[in-house]
Amino acid sequence: MLIYSERINERYRMGHKRLVEADQSASYPSFLKKIHNSSKSQPAPDPVVIKMDKPDAQKQLQTLIKNSEPQAIVDNYAEQYAELLLSKNAHLYRANHEVQVDSIKNLLDEHYGKADPWTLGAWSYFPWSGQLIHVLNQEDFEDLRTIRNRELITKSEQATLLDFSAACFGMSVGSAGALALAISGISRKIKLIDGAVISGSNLNRILTGVESVGTSKAEVIGRKIYEMNPYAQIYRTDKVTAENIETILDGNCSTNLVIDEIDDIEMKVRLRIEARKRKIPVIMASELGDTVILDVERYDLEPNRPLFHNAIPDIEEVAKNPPENHREWMKYAVKILDPKNMPIKLQKSLLKIGSTVVTHPQLGATVMMTGGILAFAAKNIALGGALESGRYTISLENMLLADHGTRKHKRAHKKHTKVISSAMQSM
Repeated sequence: MLIYSERINERYRMGHKRLVEADQSASYPSFLKKIHNSSKSQPAPDPVVIKMDKPDAQKQLQTLIKNSEPQAIVDNYAEQYAELLLSKNAHLYRANHEVQVDSIKNLLDEHYGKADPWTLGAWSYFPWSGQLIHVLNQEDFEDLRTIRNRELITKSEQATLLDFSAACFGMSVGSAGALALAISGISRKIKLIDGAVISGSNLNRILTGVESVGTSKAEVIGRKIYEMNPYAQIYRTDKVTAENIETILDGNCSTNLVIDEIDDIEMKVRLRIEARKRKIPVIMASELGDTVILDVERYDLEPNRPLFHNAIPDIEEVAKNPPENHREWMKYAVKILDPKNMPIKLQKSLLKIGSTVVTHPQLGATVMMTGGILAFAAKNIALGGALESGRYTISLENMLLADHGTRKHKRAHKKHTKVISSAMQSM
């Protein structure tokens, strides 16, 4: 998504860095200080998963509990496994509760055998919540949490999707894409790249709570993905630069897909250049009011394809000579997105940025929609679906609002499109 260039506006972007570093706890009364002093330091960003079939698992668990002092134990392992049994025996799924319980009793007894229940599966400790949770082993757990995808996604397709790794650049709008991949069972290995922290105004479009303000976006989204699947492998990078872009794409695990939701024009260009070298497809969803633009660049199928569908023929030069001011950046951004794709309200707002509007306005509901669209694109690329390179427009206003099909609205939209185009040319 395009908003402001990180290079140009690094000092001014809300959420790029913390605005204050002061510790307010010095002013706390004694009853608040007591809680503050007993709280732990910044929690680790990754869970600890102890697989109980390992020889020293019980010792590892004892050590973990001693060193970390979990705040709560959540053991719903039996419920997880019982539902897995029902899901694998579809004829029982809609039976009454008594029949279900009676039908799986022998299967449960066979599963547990003579083992103590707590010694099965795995224990996952989440440092940020202090919870120690008993989960199924990896194969059963991932089967359970994706079993409702059948037959929209077959079991063999699901295995392919889990192994399809994505690098998600930008965790504002991009957070919706990363979470949609995770909830769909896509990209068990995922790279999250964003150097910014969550600001209060981010809460209108990032699925998190006020407790996350001031915390790294990539860390917060990584936690949510781990809570969906503690067996996930998440690799975080503060931000993409010319120096680390190759390491991000090639390191830790191979990259099968790039999802571009960053603001920096130079980095957007560099991402595509490096992805094209490696024949990695790139997708980008831009939310424009109640409209989503999906850009698909299949460098895996078209290794010589021009960047951004050749909307700006010499765009690769931006990697060498990036925009030096906001005006230059805005001209590139608007040209890439094309004013004709923007709803009238958004077009008007662009002319107010920096005066009465802080930045390009965004709607959380549309951001959530981008997540589903990005996941759809990722799924079809991974499974060999017929998703071709190009630009795809999904406009709720044009699809659902009757007045948007009238000549009056079309004339008004055309008029404002000319105003924006003219304003960009005069910059």
